[in-house]
Amino acid sequence: MPYIMDSPFKAISILYRKSHIWLNNGCVPYHLTAAQAVVILIVCDFDGLTQDEITKRLSLDKSVIAKTVTKLEEIGFLIRSTNAKDKRTYDIRPTEKAWEVYPFIKEQIEACFGQITQHMTGDERKEFQRLLLMAAEAALALED
Repeated sequence: MPYIMDSPFKAISILYRKSHIWLNNGCVPYHLTAAQAVVILIVCDFDGLTQDEITKRLSLDKSVIAKTVTKLEEIGFLIRSTNAKDKRTYDIRPTEKAWEVYPFIKEQIEACFGQITQHMTGDERKEFQRLLLMAAEAALALED
């Protein structure tokens, strides 16, 4: 039974909530949460970032990223070291364990996107992805 959406913000909220539920469920075999999986994904995507860069790229609170990175370091997915140029921040690098789970995380995210777009044509899916990326980039640009 389809629900009538009268606001794009309601739709965004539902997509965010559902995608996190699906990603949380998908990452159970690795004992990871959706938030942890996304941090591993972005660190592997860039083969390492500073903790500040992770915060900016994911547009999350510094304390949330710090806690997530600390937990991922404790369970062996990330290595944190003091940045050589700026002692106030940390370099975050993936471990072999992170590289092993990276393809799985990408698959889980693709599966989530597939669920969201299951009633779209291939062209609609591509256009939806393009528009989502454009909207996210515009939102991040407003923070700079």
